[in-house]
Amino acid sequence: MNTSNAVPRSVKIIRWTARIWSILAIAFALMIFFLPDDSSSAGPIAAVDKFLLSLTGLAMLGLFIAWRWELVGGIFTIVMLFVREIAWVIIKGNWLVGFLVLWFFFLPPAILFLIAWRQERKTKKA
Repeated sequence: MNTSNAVPRSVKIIRWTARIWSILAIAFALMIFFLPDDSSSAGPIAAVDKFLLSLTGLAMLGLFIAWRWELVGGIFTIVMLFVREIAWVIIKGNWLVGFLVLWFFFLPPAILFLIAWRQERKTKKA
């Protein structure tokens, strides 16, 4: 039995924690986007707001990518979160504390994917 290719249990736990958290984060974000709110302003969404929402969608895409390519997906998610924040501040002129909610859901699984990638890489080198 060749154990050199075996992935340590700790890496599997980190990887699956990241995957489950990413599913929950994406489900949470999709609920926010698609569930109707109680506001009476149900008009069309401005192009600027569509652009800013698409940046959040790209961060979600990064979590999907991380299921296959942990390093690329984790980095892409983190970068897109920063790009979204910077774009919001540039376009809207202010920053909203409420954005930290998305960071709470998206950043931990991205970091866990990066940790799993690094730990598996260290194991393969040893």
